[in-house]
Formats: sequence, C-alpha cells, structure tokens
Amino acid sequence: MVSQQLKIYYPTSSSILKVSSIKLLKELAWETLGAFKHRDQRRLRKLNDDILHSAALSFNAIHFRMAVFSYVLSKIVSKPRLLSHDNAPALKNIENALGMVVRSFERNDPKISDAAFNQLDRAITTLEKADPRFIVNLMTKGKLKMAATLYAQGLSLGTASEVTGMEKQEILDYAGETMMFDRLKEEKPMSERIKTARSLIGD
Repeated sequence: MVSQQLKIYYPTSSSILKVSSIKLLKELAWETLGAFKHRDQRRLRKLNDDILHSAALSFNAIHFRMAVFSYVLSKIVSKPRLLSHDNAPALKNIENALGMVVRSFERNDPKISDAAFNQLDRAITTLEKADPRFIVNLMTKGKLKMAATLYAQGLSLGTASEVTGMEKQEILDYAGETMMFDRLKEEKPMSERIKTARSLIGD
C-alpha cells in the first residue's frame, strides 16, 4: 500500500516537503518505461510534460529528478546514433535502471528511490562513449528546463536555483529564451502558485 505522506529532504536544504501521494508519479514512471522500451519519442515527450507539470505542483525531490530523467530519455530516443546496435547493452542497462526507479516508488522510501535514480544516472552516462557532449548537455538542459518551469510557475528564483542546482542567471536566460512565462502565465495566478508552494513546505 502506498503511504499517504512522504517526507523528502533536499541535499541542500533542511526543509521537509510533503506529498499527498506518489501514485500518479508511479503510473507516469511506468508509462515512461514502456515508452522508452518502444522508443516512442512522441509519447516520451508528452510524459515529460506531464511529469514536469506534476513536479511543479507537488514540489518534491522525487518528482524533480523524474522530470529531468524523463526529458533526457525522450532526447536519447530522438537520436538514431544513440539507438544503434553498438549501444544495445547501454540502452538495456537504462531500461533496467528505470525499472528499479519505478519499483522503488512502490516501496515509498526516498532512500531507495535515491539509490535507484543514481543507478539510472550511471546507466545513462554509459552512452557518453557514443556522444559525450550531447549526453552531458542533456542533463544540464533537463535541469534548466525544470528550474525555469518552476520559476515560471511562481516559485522564487532562489528556490528554483537551490532545488535544481542551477545558477540563477542560467535559469533567467533559459526562461527568457524559451518564452516560458508567456506560455505558463495563464495557467494559474502567480499569487495562487506561490501560496500553494508555500503550503506544501509548511511556510
């Protein structure tokens, strides 16, 4: 049975973040695994949007990391050279590691999830031999996209920077270049987004 509350600690903060349930994230993660196995780029992109939106609303570390990795996986599938026969073992390792991540959600234990995410990170880095610059940039861009979305959703620039590890100016530059504020400003008033975020962290 999935617990009704999680307590997640950020590596850079002592704040305790609360989540009502991870059932939705678990389902999205299973779908991500299936889409990656089928190399379905379109589906992966849609799932990344869903997970990123969930991360912005739920404001917890597990959602953040899943949002970054779902973005990276969608980009990996978009590059035929990374899907070559030579990379089959590395891709299989990614599938196995992603499966570990999904199963860790069922245990509802942040420590287990953290270990599973670290395994997925290591599995993805095995693709660096195929295209090292692309893979490294993928991880950075994934974090930037997540940070800019959180900021555009109403979280403070400092908070978005802290929870993602990205520099404030990088977040501002990415949000401006992608016109993220224009796309998100109609979803919910900023005051309401900030109020929701603060209620989740107990401020």
